[in-house]
Amino acid sequence: MKSAGADIRPTSHRTVDEHRCAVDRLGVSPRVRSVPIHSAVGRVLAEDIVADHALPAFDNSAVDGFAVRAADVDGAGRAPVRLLVSARSVAGRQPVPLHVLPGQCVQIMTGAVVPFGADVVIPVERTSGFVESFGSAEVTVHSLDSKSNIRARASDLEVGDIAVGVGTMVTPAQVGLFAALGRTHVRVESSLVVAVLSTGSEIRGLGTELANGECHDANAAMIVADLTRCGADVHLEPAVADDVDACRAALARCADAADVIVTTGGISAGTEEVVRLALADQEVDFVSVAVRPGKPQACGRFGGTPIVCLPGNPVSALISYELFVRPVVVAALRNPQAERTMRTVRAQGQTPPASAIPRVMLGVVDGDDATIIRSHSVGALAHANCLIVIPPSDGGLGPPDEYPAWMLDSVASTR
Repeated sequence: MKSAGADIRPTSHRTVDEHRCAVDRLGVSPRVRSVPIHSAVGRVLAEDIVADHALPAFDNSAVDGFAVRAADVDGAGRAPVRLLVSARSVAGRQPVPLHVLPGQCVQIMTGAVVPFGADVVIPVERTSGFVESFGSAEVTVHSLDSKSNIRARASDLEVGDIAVGVGTMVTPAQVGLFAALGRTHVRVESSLVVAVLSTGSEIRGLGTELANGECHDANAAMIVADLTRCGADVHLEPAVADDVDACRAALARCADAADVIVTTGGISAGTEEVVRLALADQEVDFVSVAVRPGKPQACGRFGGTPIVCLPGNPVSALISYELFVRPVVVAALRNPQAERTMRTVRAQGQTPPASAIPRVMLGVVDGDDATIIRSHSVGALAHANCLIVIPPSDGGLGPPDEYPAWMLDSVASTR
């Protein structure tokens, strides 16, 4: 890779298809992310949630009442049985283990630890009621319950059980289960996160007063708008000036936050090409693509994160985004409704002159007819509803004024 100050001419030439394939080979896809459990609802688990302790972790009472030995109350269905209330067990930390001896019972509240020796909890409604002293007071058991009223240890989950399996879309109830297991975070499949970074000392953020020679950041605004409409999550990094260290720092923040980085500006053959210089030691190819507009392009990896670098002119940036970025983003999002509609249109008025390389022109489609917009201004871009592809020609125009076009208003997000 070239270092700062080295020759920064393009390293290779590519066709549009070759560069699209190069971007596709980057393997843009959402990362698995660890999120707080309360943020996991509606996300798809990327791991099995395995119980590292039993649920419940101890035998506990399902009712308020008295923990007894079944053998001591076996005759309660025929005649009342009197038992000595030896102690009380309430929900929470149990500093001293309790035991139930023959002829005794323990007054117990819902959720409390069942004493050793007890195998039944008699609901208070089937007794003479709670007592206020322990070790001397007695309770009368009037009748039995058909259930033990004990939630047995590990009756829900044993250590090593899969509580919720990978691939499950998380529900609020499952978040409760994660919490019961003591999990604070879970790993989930996330939406694609795209970082967008504009570069250039002339670029200023929206809402900033401009000085002579400065302009607002239109590139990030329109790319972020389309990414959001497609269903991607966006990390918008503030634009950076032509400062290599600042650019590297911004790219590092983008790489930490996103699955793919998209930059605009700073990649052509000038002396202030900050993106080229900042990526000189990275696995990034700077190439010349046979298309107008959008000749300078780059793609590769920054610290392992896929990065696609686009020209800085707004029309070139958007056309390059449509050619090289948007297809891989839509594929990674698995959102076919966001795919562009392709159709054939008839160009009205003056047709473009022959060219040895393909061109992508702004256009306005009305029915089957299209008017090619000659201007490459932001205003013209705002009025276009399609991109018209003019194939290369050896002097003839091929099919008379009929061209393929991508419709720019054909997006419907499923988000």
